[in-house]
Parts: sequence; C-alpha cells; structure tokens
Amino acid sequence: MATRTPRRIHVDGRDYRWVVRAHDAGHVVVRAWLDTPGSAGRPLEVLRRFDDPWLNYGVLLTAPADRIAEVFRLDPVTPAVTAALVRAGLAAGWRPEEPGAPRRYTVTGEPADLTLLPAE
Repeated sequence: MATRTPRRIHVDGRDYRWVVRAHDAGHVVVRAWLDTPGSAGRPLEVLRRFDDPWLNYGVLLTAPADRIAEVFRLDPVTPAVTAALVRAGLAAGWRPEEPGAPRRYTVTGEPADLTLLPAE
C-alpha cells in the first residue's frame, strides 16, 4: 500500500485529516487527527482487519463464494468508516486537542456499531 496524501473529513462540527496504511497482510491502520494549523494534537490510530484481495487473490478464486465473507474482511476503509472510527475514538476517551503520543486502539464490530479496545 503506497503512502497517501492525508484526506480531509468533517465529523460532528470538527475537521480532521486521515490516512490508511498497511500494518500486515491482514490489517491496516487508520490514523486520524485534528486539522488545525500550527497545533500538535494527539492522533488516533486504529488497527482494523482488512484482507488485501491482491495478496489473497489465489485463495479468493478457489474459496466457495458463499463462504468468502466468513473468512475474509474485504471492505475498504471509506470516509463513512473513518467518521465512525473518529466517533468511536472520542467515545473511548480520545481527546484530539491534547498533545501527546497517538491513542492506539483495535476495532471490533461494524461501522454502525463500533467498539474500540485499547491496543496492547
């Protein structure tokens, strides 16, 4: 996964920037932070499962079509998912305006009902 330019997103009256980067063959990290010039806040980093279809191409071709969703997580990180992660981070105690190291979480659940767990 190539380095990307941070994208902008507006969530509940505040502007954020976000990027997605590969973590390993089965996960990505979504990083979000306040889009405030000259202010160094605390970023949010969420480890999310994602099975890259290009890395799993052969297995996906041979897997039974009705079982792919059970085994692989293929849905990409979209702006809607990112907004849900920002809201879940805020609910879990992330304070983006405070300076400091990134708050790291892992995610469970779907975008409509996300739960963030502190990363170990």
